[in-house]
Amino acid sequence: MSSALIEEKLPLAPVNAASSREKHLRHGHISTMHLWWARRPLAMARTVVLASLLPDPGPDSQHARERLLTDLSQAAPFEATSRPAYLAPLRTALAAAWPERPPKVLDCFAGGGAIPLEAARFGCDTTAVDINPVAHLIQRCALDYPARFGGADEDGGRPFVDELTRWARWVGKAADSRLAEVLPRGSDGTRPAVYFWARTVPCADRHCGRTVPLISSRKLADSTRHRIRLDYDVQEGRVELRLAEGPPTDGSDWKLGTKTSRGSQVTVTCPVCGTARPDRELRGYAREHGFGQYLYAVLEIGPGGIRNYREPTDADHAAVQRAEAMVHSLEDYSDGTTAIPDELVTRSQFRTLRSLTYGIDTWADMFTPRQRLVLGILAQTVRAAHSAMLDSGVEPERAQALATYLGLAVDRVVDYNSSFTTWTPLRETLRSTFPQQAIRMAWDFTEIDPFGDGPSGWSSALGWITQSLRHCAVATEGNPSRVQRANAQHLPFADGEFDAVVIDPPYYDAFQYGDLSDFFYVWLKRSIGHLYPELFATALTPKRAEVIQNRAQRDSAEYISRDEFEARLQRALDEVSRVVADDGIVSLVFAHTDNAAWEHLLRALRQAGLKVTTSWPMQSERAGRTTDNVGSVLASSVVLVCRKVGDANDGFYDDVVRDLDARIAERLAVFDDMKLSGADYFVSAIGPAFEVFARYSRVLRLSGDEVDVDELMVLARQAVARHATRSLTGGESMERLDSRALFYLTWRWAYDGLAIPADEAYMLCRAFDLHLDALTVRGGLIRKSGSDYKLLGPHERRGITLGQRPSWVDVMHSACLLYDEGRRQELDALLGASGAGSEPAFWALITAVTQLLPEGSRERTLLLGLGGSRDDLAERAAKYSPDFEELTLFGTQP
Repeated sequence: MSSALIEEKLPLAPVNAASSREKHLRHGHISTMHLWWARRPLAMARTVVLASLLPDPGPDSQHARERLLTDLSQAAPFEATSRPAYLAPLRTALAAAWPERPPKVLDCFAGGGAIPLEAARFGCDTTAVDINPVAHLIQRCALDYPARFGGADEDGGRPFVDELTRWARWVGKAADSRLAEVLPRGSDGTRPAVYFWARTVPCADRHCGRTVPLISSRKLADSTRHRIRLDYDVQEGRVELRLAEGPPTDGSDWKLGTKTSRGSQVTVTCPVCGTARPDRELRGYAREHGFGQYLYAVLEIGPGGIRNYREPTDADHAAVQRAEAMVHSLEDYSDGTTAIPDELVTRSQFRTLRSLTYGIDTWADMFTPRQRLVLGILAQTVRAAHSAMLDSGVEPERAQALATYLGLAVDRVVDYNSSFTTWTPLRETLRSTFPQQAIRMAWDFTEIDPFGDGPSGWSSALGWITQSLRHCAVATEGNPSRVQRANAQHLPFADGEFDAVVIDPPYYDAFQYGDLSDFFYVWLKRSIGHLYPELFATALTPKRAEVIQNRAQRDSAEYISRDEFEARLQRALDEVSRVVADDGIVSLVFAHTDNAAWEHLLRALRQAGLKVTTSWPMQSERAGRTTDNVGSVLASSVVLVCRKVGDANDGFYDDVVRDLDARIAERLAVFDDMKLSGADYFVSAIGPAFEVFARYSRVLRLSGDEVDVDELMVLARQAVARHATRSLTGGESMERLDSRALFYLTWRWAYDGLAIPADEAYMLCRAFDLHLDALTVRGGLIRKSGSDYKLLGPHERRGITLGQRPSWVDVMHSACLLYDEGRRQELDALLGASGAGSEPAFWALITAVTQLLPEGSRERTLLLGLGGSRDDLAERAAKYSPDFEELTLFGTQP
């Protein structure tokens, strides 16, 4: 069996650069057709698919291999997808490698469609599978319909795209006409673009009793164009908001509003009497009485994009009242579906759908009455457009495709027109319902007029979709994918049917796909549900067979435990192994910081009869994203390349350790140009560890006892730590450093001063045979902070006790403090009695830690002072040789 290119070499640097940049691109990208969570970069998917199918030319054909790597590099940027010259060499190479037929590729967790799109782009016989109806429709619109209907005419135009544009205008005109009474226009034709709303509650002090608007900040605009603030206007029974120019002149902080947060705890403070309503009372009030809603500002965008912020008029308020009356008059659909989504939100999913804890428990409740009316009429008009298409003679399947894109356009408006869409004052832009992988509570929110000239409306939705459609039409031209809705645990395919399976499976509870997609499902049911009755037969997306660990309440019927998720993933991997050809390849993308997750994955692959032949860390996440725990979050995914298991012998522990050290050192040297750090670096070594473990059916000690997977993973982490510290201190110095010092150096190298989760801290301790509890005692190296752990510098430790065999790191920290305080005699005693003064490894440790710490760090300043006096200190220490017992009594008290 010849090796695939991916098993030997990949152009990591250019592909990772393209993947990172791609996350900031929009125009024409598949991600703009419809939101889907954790969609992988096309550059990454393209490279993995092609390199899995192209044979490696072999070491005797180095020039041919370099040519392929160059072609992959040139095809990585998103812009290359519109330049045939960059793609043609790879299409030619793939056709030459598969002369009799196109290779058959399966993605059975197809999600947003990135992997199958890239397979289809190069002519593969592609199959995309997902169990989620929303994902399935996205795949139909990215992989099937563009290939069947989106072809170019003689002049290079795309008639289907033009046809979609015409019908979208039909929908927009018809819906806008029905909504004229509730979306007011000015006498000059100007119409509001954005309405600004706040939820309201009564003041907690009954003697005050005023209705208080809940705003996160008094900033409405703080950009280079405008600086607009909100001032409180105290009225009888209520607090109103007034617009004013510039920051406050009374010395108050306009970054603060009536609502303040500390973690998930929210407090509302009345600006009149100062009475605070704490989080628990706020939730209780909201569940019992509900929030009020207050329209406090309007943004108009005139000719030339000129923006005008103003307070709402009587006409604005009257339009809102008319909408409240009209929404109740919308007729239900003929199949009994209500015009507005009255389906209950899954109550047990309050960790993902945070609004549930405030009593917002139906999908209709997530929208203001006018938003419901606008979206309900849009959905009805899409249905009317489909009927009009058929009446005008459009072929039924083409009409279905056109209407489906219109349904996706409604979803784009839904995403930017809920009571969870918010405003960014610094950029004066809208933030969608899903800036994160959850629906977070919003207190002050926005509403749009989707048919005006403002942001994120109907014409904008159509523009994004048609650009993406054009891209997909070019990518899939003449090569429609097989798009099926199926359960990955029971694939409807024959044994050995596929030459390659390329998948990005779910990662435990990282993304709650089903519950998040319900937000769109309930509206798709109303816009195009009649076209896909089999997809919309249930109230919400079906989740009983979803391969996921969910965050539902443990005692609920919806709860899926970690064990159950692992059992489902095992069944899916068993199916993947079954449907891939005996000489086929499985490329699996995985990203998780939890070591137990990786241990289970290794067990699952082995049980499924798959062995890892190689692995690659590849850029998969947006650079610059924010998180509370940077050190534990992966910016990279690991691509594990697998084959079906052949014959394998038992291996002995000592041999495996040597193989592991050699393979990890070899692979990490390849990965070093990626500038990996923290969890990324440790996870990058898991693939090489899997490769070594896969060589053996079992790993045995000389006693005959089998070494478990979790111990093999500890070995991998130890190998990474040795590789890292060897490069920092040099091999000889590393051999002289104790485990505690190596642990400290490795943490500083991997995470700097960041706090890391308990699991990560625990596994790092295990790599050095240390106990986490022993390091968190008074005077220890680590401090527990909530559920996380933080490494301490010398100035942060509450007393350092040195025993008869002190660690070099404790000596280093004590020496820093003594040197800083000018206690030279005690410093001489410490360095002399411990032997540190004459030990090169001790000074190498100081140099290495100094280089890792940022400029201005207190510890770095202390170490620079100590290390800069090395020669003098070493000479003085050599003259001081007290009894060893003197050292055992030594301690510092910063």
